[in-house]
Amino acid sequence: MEKRILVIDDEKEIRDFLFKALSRLGGFRVELAESAEEALQKIENERFDLVLTDLKMPEKDGLQLVSEIAQSKPEILTILMTGYGTIDSALEGMKRGASDYLMKPLNLDELIVRVQKVLKEKQRFVKFKDLADQLEKARQELKRFDEMKYEFISVASNELGIPLAAVKEAIQLILGGKAGETNETQMKFLTMAEENITHLTSLLGNLLYFSRIESGKIEMKFEELNLMTSIEFILSSLKSQADEKSVQLNIDIPQEVPLIYGDRAKVEQILKIFLENAMKSTPEGGEVSISTKPYQEEGNRVAISVRDSGTGMSREQLDKILDKSLSRSISEGLDLAIAKGLIEAHHGKIWVESPVGRGNTFTFTLPISQGERRDIHFRFILDGEFRRAQENHSPLTLFLIKGWDKKEEMKDDLLDHLEQRVKECLNRKSDIVLRLKQEKLLAALCETDVKGARLISRSIEGKIKKYFLDGQEMSIKIKVGAATYPYDALSKGELFKKAKERLGA
Repeated sequence: MEKRILVIDDEKEIRDFLFKALSRLGGFRVELAESAEEALQKIENERFDLVLTDLKMPEKDGLQLVSEIAQSKPEILTILMTGYGTIDSALEGMKRGASDYLMKPLNLDELIVRVQKVLKEKQRFVKFKDLADQLEKARQELKRFDEMKYEFISVASNELGIPLAAVKEAIQLILGGKAGETNETQMKFLTMAEENITHLTSLLGNLLYFSRIESGKIEMKFEELNLMTSIEFILSSLKSQADEKSVQLNIDIPQEVPLIYGDRAKVEQILKIFLENAMKSTPEGGEVSISTKPYQEEGNRVAISVRDSGTGMSREQLDKILDKSLSRSISEGLDLAIAKGLIEAHHGKIWVESPVGRGNTFTFTLPISQGERRDIHFRFILDGEFRRAQENHSPLTLFLIKGWDKKEEMKDDLLDHLEQRVKECLNRKSDIVLRLKQEKLLAALCETDVKGARLISRSIEGKIKKYFLDGQEMSIKIKVGAATYPYDALSKGELFKKAKERLGA
């Protein structure tokens, strides 16, 4: 298909020159406009692949035009033409969405080559976008199947749990002599049945819990924790089990352990799972040790290791344990899969070492609290996502969303609705929505560039208006401030500051 280019310049000689050069030598279909206003009208009514605009024009300059095109027609590419004295403005134009810039006086050969290059980049972008759309559709299908799986497991657990409870109660009545006398053999088999029902009920509960973790439905309550206190609590609860097997419990922890940042109940559940499994793997008279140390590969992390004195495992067994898939988890036991899921919910890592004949050592990491009293969770997540963007050389946009009603306040129930609407606009798995409770704001982190950020901002505003308007006068106002790394800021502090400035908060 013939590529269509719109040329904007207030000088007729330059317009005519560009028309001849691009149409005759480049083979493009060219339209002309002498002002930004005329160009915007043409863009509204016709299809263009690229806009070539002068930077300095009366009334509305090229920078404003580039910004408006990026917002209203992000699929159209733009190239700025500028003089040597306005190079900084040209660079600013690229930040606003321009694909390239050309220096005046124009070189004919360079003009054609640069235009062709930008259009080829667009073709590649369109192909990648089509692939990305296909991947997104596939991801949505997988997400739908995950939801169906969660619903099935939830219903199945409930439907099976009710009759199992009834059967167990009946067995307990018989064992208690409520249905007449039972002989020793009958008692033996009934006791076995009761134990198996208890085990099956526990399995169903763990299956449902694991499914909630896997589908991201687990609720996390982050706070500052004393790790030593949690370790001592779990060890004391397991002491009787250790005494039965004559297993010695050892602690190798520095006197000053930094406070960690996590969900207390979940952290203690992780510790209990690893220590219980270590005791199962340890023969009578063996040892189970727990130790902590700073995790050097990632800052602000502590590594916790649990070691047993068993016989170790094969590589195949280790791979199965660290595979968090449902089918393998059922066959290998759900407890370690649950622990792995909870560790990942804390943005931690897990690994295991198992030299044959020397036992197993499971190690996992948890975040160290930074001692902040406001929005600790948000700052922790921002740190991790910003570091990942730097390592992958990928863009990262921080959105700050503010809402208020006629009374100039945002109550918790309105904030709940606002959070849900924002989540509906962010469908990628990597997108994150957080609540800044103290400031009554929402924050979203998305791996998108400046153009994508503008589209998402408009989508959020449109979604909120559509939800709250409902045919009546708007009862809520919404404002979005966004900043993108590396275009707007090169540090996470600058990123937050810029987003807050644009929010006007």
